Amino acid sequence: MDLSNFTITKQSDAPDIKFEVAGYIVYDTAGLFEQELSNSFKDGPKSITIDMENVVVFTSIGIRVILKTYKTAMEKKVEFHIENPSDIVRSVLKLSKLEEMLVK
Repeated sequence: MDLSNFTITKQSDAPDIKFEVAGYIVYDTAGLFEQELSNSFKDGPKSITIDMENVVVFTSIGIRVILKTYKTAMEKKVEFHIENPSDIVRSVLKLSKLEEMLVK
């Protein structure tokens, strides 16, 4: 898969970090997704928000990355939310019983 089908853009810095994610969150792009989210904890944020309005493919590997980030956020006492989930993201989160916990 071509990584150009995925973008993650940091919209704001600590203390309130916001990312805009677009494209495909699949096996080939999950590493970059996870790395960017993980690196954001180095800045000592108060909150991390991921805008997922433009995500068109979201697989179980994306859920794994989100849950790992959520766990790290809870350990570090950082607020973590997803906002503007696309229809596919919302569907996957609902099926995984994670929508209420993660969507702002």
